[in-house]
Amino acid sequence: MQEDAILLTRCAGRVGIIQLNRPAQLNALNDALMEALGAALQDMDADPDIGCIILTGNAKAFAAGADIGTMRD
Repeated sequence: MQEDAILLTRCAGRVGIIQLNRPAQLNALNDALMEALGAALQDMDADPDIGCIILTGNAKAFAAGADIGTMRD
């Protein structure tokens, strides 16, 4: 079973948090993560109850950059 590429949290005070969720890959950016991130940003931007969006990684890394393992082909 594949984990969600991002985790979403809506907090009190009009704050939305998007957390990158590929800890084993140090949050390296692949197509699935980028699609999920784009959709989450658009959804939160369109939500009148969200006034601030925080984008975060995890304890080890924000994002290691592009996932070069998926670029082999």
